[in-house]
Amino acid sequence: MTSLERYCIGVLDGEIVACHRIKQVCEMLLEDMTCPGEFHFDHEIASRHIQFIETFCKIPSGKLGAPLRLELFQKARLEAIFGFVDDANLRRFNEALIIEGRKNGKTTETAAVELDLLINDAEGSPQIYNVATKLDQAKLGYNAAVKMRTLSPLLAKHTRKRTADLYFPLNMGYIKAMASNTSSMDGLDVHGATIDELAAIKNRDIYDLVKQGMGARRQPLLFTITTNGFVRGGIFDAQYPVSYTHLRAHETPEHL
Repeated sequence: MTSLERYCIGVLDGEIVACHRIKQVCEMLLEDMTCPGEFHFDHEIASRHIQFIETFCKIPSGKLGAPLRLELFQKARLEAIFGFVDDANLRRFNEALIIEGRKNGKTTETAAVELDLLINDAEGSPQIYNVATKLDQAKLGYNAAVKMRTLSPLLAKHTRKRTADLYFPLNMGYIKAMASNTSSMDGLDVHGATIDELAAIKNRDIYDLVKQGMGARRQPLLFTITTNGFVRGGIFDAQYPVSYTHLRAHETPEHL
């Protein structure tokens, strides 16, 4: 049984406490695994990404250098993100909205996902951006990725820390931190991006520019991760219902 199945069944059986919306998403994902349509679940592809993270990514603070061991809920969502593909093995989902409380390892997880997208996603010259409202915030995830690179002999061997980015010569890709100075974001060719603390962003220009920059990629991924926030009428409030209805295009927010 996959981690996604174990998690979803645990939620629906009541063994894992979850809100009504998560239960609905679990029902949908299990149905799509059982009765695939245009997209099917490929456990081998999903496992490749999780295995990369747990093999090469190390904890960048606290238990410094210890192997990163993902929790069941983290494995389940990464399997859902990476595992549903079409017949050409291209991803179904190009955006994920993760909402969770503080001290659940958000920065560590985003850094690991960025390294995976840079090295393990079979994309030529992938541009990976860690984006936040302020550069110091954007650098939290980027610096965590740099630390993971330093702590892993193989990652350190095959990547280079340059002045402004983390570079992977084998595919000419890089990871870079970027603040919400929208004038500097025009013309990006984004394969992967993480937006930290989406709930704190008032102006949606930064989000829209990242999405526009993904247009030329085969299977880009926007990984947004945030605690709940107090900014009403911003991008978070706009994306929260959309993130659910993308799973079922025929459903509307009134079904939530």
